[in-house]
Amino acid sequence: MNSAPVTSISTSTSSGPAHEQADDTAALIEAAASAGPAERAALEDEVVRRHLGLARHLAGRYAGRGIDREDLVQVANFALVKSIRGFRHDRGEFVPFATVTILGEIKKHFRDHGWGVRPPRRIQQLQADISAASERIFHAEGHAPDATQIAAELGADLADVNEAMAARGCFSPTSLDQPVRDGGQPLGETLRWDESAFSFIDDWVTVGPLCRDLAEDERELIRLRFVEDKTQQEIADLVGVSQMQVSRRLAKLLDQLRAKAAVADVA
Repeated sequence: MNSAPVTSISTSTSSGPAHEQADDTAALIEAAASAGPAERAALEDEVVRRHLGLARHLAGRYAGRGIDREDLVQVANFALVKSIRGFRHDRGEFVPFATVTILGEIKKHFRDHGWGVRPPRRIQQLQADISAASERIFHAEGHAPDATQIAAELGADLADVNEAMAARGCFSPTSLDQPVRDGGQPLGETLRWDESAFSFIDDWVTVGPLCRDLAEDERELIRLRFVEDKTQQEIADLVGVSQMQVSRRLAKLLDQLRAKAAVADVA
């Protein structure tokens, strides 16, 4: 904090009760606006010091939601300074103005930095609306609402509400290294995937250039069989020929591709 002397308004906090200190906050801010750099800094520092508890309290309301508490406190403190410099007497009392400013900056910080996986902006906004609606319904009816009740309360599409509720974990996704249960294997080791999909990519990168010289109907035959994984009979039904004709054409095409691949390997 800047320790420059203050001549126009005393910043001492020992000469009067707390309500008197609060009452002259607006006067301190007004004096800071017209003071020189050193005195302005001292006056603003005094207002900040008086309201650090407010900033920390508001930051604490959002703790445990995926962003470190001290980071939120830092954001709230910066927002407190912003509110001091943006406050005007015609905007009412300082504390409500500062509260709105601080909460706005905290929410903005969550929007910009709090998502491990960022959903669309409309879903982010809908999540905030869902939280408020859920609280209203809970207080009115005494039980946690389901998605249908929330959608009705907000006048929102049920599918959007379900999507927003499903995206709540995007702030802090579960680590793949986290054990499934106490002493259990990591979550990542329990995941399974079809490795044939990867081998298909490798095969397609190899075979794709070899198919460029084929006729359009021949490329379509290859695509139906090896990309869409259709049976020879299904292909025959689609193109209007017999299964035997499809089998013979595929065998001939594969022989051609193998010959081209052999030449390419030698080259």
